Amino acid sequence: MRAFLAFELPLPVKEYLQDIVKRMWHMENVRWVRDDGYHITLKFFGEIDEHTGLKIRERIEPIGNHHHSFEAQLKAVDAFPHKKKARVIVVTFEKGVDNMQNIFNDIEDSLADIGIEREDRPYTPHITLGRRKILLPLLEKEIVPLEQKIFTVQTIILVQSTLTREGAYYSPVWAIELGGGNRERGKQ
Repeated sequence: MRAFLAFELPLPVKEYLQDIVKRMWHMENVRWVRDDGYHITLKFFGEIDEHTGLKIRERIEPIGNHHHSFEAQLKAVDAFPHKKKARVIVVTFEKGVDNMQNIFNDIEDSLADIGIEREDRPYTPHITLGRRKILLPLLEKEIVPLEQKIFTVQTIILVQSTLTREGAYYSPVWAIELGGGNRERGKQ
């Protein structure tokens, strides 16, 4: 399965972002993320088998127990690599970045022990709203100002990503609550 780790977003935040995207729908050459696809990616794995998914879970459970839920706050609509050449349209964070980076670092350390390579780029927490195949500027007049909504991040999920012509479909496989506990989400 094609999979990644992410922080799960609360439904009200997903609904709010859905409204933001509807207000930016006019932007050219953007493939918008499906409504159910909003999350904060922690680590993309690519193709992994079920056994590797279980090993990842075993490594992430202690991290979930060690870290507690925390508050995050939306900041602004931005772009990667930057606004002048916007390949990915994202939402950045005002608050919670340090917590996300600390958890990411612990995940990197833990998964390196089972042969999963570390990221070669710095971790920048964000929520992807859409992607472009053609690099175009993200103009200020196209950006919808965000309410700096505050929400609680409390769950790490392993997500299966299935690519189709209509875009990616995401299916949670398992979840680990920050501060302890875990839930089955799928067939693992």
